[in-house]
Amino acid sequence: MKFRSVVFIILFFSAFSCGTKRQLQTQFKGKPVTVLTEQFGEPKTILKKENETVYVFEKIKELESTEINQGKLTLDEIVTPKVNKTERYYFTVRDSIIVETRYEEEYER
Repeated sequence: MKFRSVVFIILFFSAFSCGTKRQLQTQFKGKPVTVLTEQFGEPKTILKKENETVYVFEKIKELESTEINQGKLTLDEIVTPKVNKTERYYFTVRDSIIVETRYEEEYER
């Protein structure tokens, strides 16, 4: 009985998660392409295919190093390195309407 409950809870939360991909789908799918320039500015790259166009937008953030709290007293602190985070947003457009969205994250030391 417990195993079924755990599986149900995991499936419930994964189905209704508020991830970036789901937010992009609900916020932009079916909207005109002009909404993208208002939200993201000019696209980094525009890829043209047969009957559709893919707009690629990038946001680069510099994440500073931080100390990892171990919850105990130690002499040696653990510090994460400084990282550049690149977020790429892909929007597939047909007839000036957004039909598909995709999101990628990349971390570089």
